[in-house]
Amino acid sequence: MDQEMIIAQAEEILTRRYGGAQKLSGVDSLSGSGFAHVFRARVATNPFLQHRSVVVKYSPETGNVIEDAAFLREVVAYQFTTSLSEDVRPGPVLLGYDVDQRIMIISDSGEGDTLATLLDGTNAESHVQILRNLGTALGRMHAGSAGQEQAFDVLFARATQKRSGAETIQRLRERLLAHRIRFGLEMLEASGIDVPGEVAITATNVQSRLFKGGSRAFTPFDLSPDNIIYADRTQFLDYEWAGFRDVAFDVAFVVAGFPLYVSAWGYNEEAVDAFIDAWLHEVKDTWPAFMHEDTLQARITGAMVSWALSSLSVMGQFSLAELAARDEALAAEFAEAGIDVANEASESALPISPQGMGADILRPQSQGPFTHEEEMVRRDLEETFDALASYAGTGRDTAYLVIAEFARDVAKRLK
Repeated sequence: MDQEMIIAQAEEILTRRYGGAQKLSGVDSLSGSGFAHVFRARVATNPFLQHRSVVVKYSPETGNVIEDAAFLREVVAYQFTTSLSEDVRPGPVLLGYDVDQRIMIISDSGEGDTLATLLDGTNAESHVQILRNLGTALGRMHAGSAGQEQAFDVLFARATQKRSGAETIQRLRERLLAHRIRFGLEMLEASGIDVPGEVAITATNVQSRLFKGGSRAFTPFDLSPDNIIYADRTQFLDYEWAGFRDVAFDVAFVVAGFPLYVSAWGYNEEAVDAFIDAWLHEVKDTWPAFMHEDTLQARITGAMVSWALSSLSVMGQFSLAELAARDEALAAEFAEAGIDVANEASESALPISPQGMGADILRPQSQGPFTHEEEMVRRDLEETFDALASYAGTGRDTAYLVIAEFARDVAKRLK
């Protein structure tokens, strides 16, 4: 579908939703995530729709059912967040959508800078304030949505029950997050890197907490710096992985330096402390256990281990067929969901697309040279494991020191 057709469909969706004859003009193309086409358009003055500009997102099918299921999840997430009060709503308002056309229209967040832009052009002092602001916004979203998981589940059930097999595929897509952690461990072992028992135990425990953790709230889960915009307020965009999960994973994602996003920002202990303190200020009444130093350390360190391991797996860029071949239980889950992995398209490209790298991305420097793509991937992974080493090293228990030493070893391998 080309731009003209997408906008025409968006006009029809808005007209069905609000009445009148909605017209969009002055269309500008924006950067989108993955294969999505995103446009900003002005709304013709009318008494039915008060927004003066909107954002239209079209997510074409990719041929990969796991990736294509993201659109339905994003629609449900926007339905849920739109129902929240404005003071805790994390992002734009959903104005209209059509699941069959794979188009949704949301309110325009404005011309603010992304978090990535702000961090790229800042000094160390400003870095601290930017992350402090992020901690406040993240904490408000978490505290403001805590206890409302049932409302999200109801919306999700309504959306999936209308489409055959949708619920099964969504459950599988969710479980893949945990499988990624285990695949990361296997990649380390295949590369000859010793994985201490403390790391393996932490990884096992955190897989369960991902789905059953008691400190649960709404999270976009993909807190990439280019999905966070600072306009009149901080707003979180891109809900393709959104859901209710343990909030420690969001905190750990920021502390780990935004895994899967290559940047020049090193681990800044002062900025990390400011971020965590600001987040704690917002959530302390909702989850007082986080105010206990040992609990906070354990939860963030564990979640950072999961991000580091899953990043290895994602960067390995395995196809669904390769994942199924490595794990009989996962292959059975694919079969239950009616997915023929042999006929599935490859997973959609990441910002870095290291096709077929697998455990080879962890080979020592002596086994180089590395392609430019490999160097970028290794740099991002090095940053993630460096951050894990730095944060885990602040813990008082000897287990944290073991985890920190392990992370330093992996980072050295990647230098």
